[in-house]
Amino acid sequence: MFCDDRRVRVSSLIADDHPVYRSGLAALLRGRPEFEVVDEAGDGATALAAIRRLSPALAVVDLQLPDMDGIAVAEAIRREGLATRVVILSAYEDGAVVERAFAAGVCAYLPKIRSAESLCDALLAVARGQTVLPGLPECAAPAVLTARETEILRLTADGRSGPEIAVALAISAATVKTHLQHAYEKLGVSDRAAAVAQAIRRGLLH
Repeated sequence: MFCDDRRVRVSSLIADDHPVYRSGLAALLRGRPEFEVVDEAGDGATALAAIRRLSPALAVVDLQLPDMDGIAVAEAIRREGLATRVVILSAYEDGAVVERAFAAGVCAYLPKIRSAESLCDALLAVARGQTVLPGLPECAAPAVLTARETEILRLTADGRSGPEIAVALAISAATVKTHLQHAYEKLGVSDRAAAVAQAIRRGLLH
């Protein structure tokens, strides 16, 4: 059932294989009175199982997921006649992929590089029964990260703590912190979650 009453919270499931980005998106939606995050998933199969069990109004799904991608999740939902509306988030826009996504029953294909406000507005539009395909905004000039900064951000995206990264790379925790700070400055952010999200949006992490 679509949400046409602003007093009704939109039940939402989030699926993304980057733990920090996923947690950041969940925190964003939980901070808005219009949404209720009912579950999170790190892969397509887990997301689909949760959708079958919980029947959320929205499934906000990354295009690239382990085992089955966001489009495959949407195809399964349509095949099984489930009511959940699927929103694909992606760092990339490819005409053929977008076409395949909508053919699979996706209700919105949104770039990850967008403001929190515009993302929430798009999700609410989908919850009201609309289909959303906005164009990509202009991207900021790409940041140039060193190989070490990229490696540390990738481990951060996988949910590793500073001390865990230090052990994995055989460097000190202070060195990890310094590399992260340099990455923050280049990406124009001030914390780990924002750095990972910005790096993904700019295609710096794959």
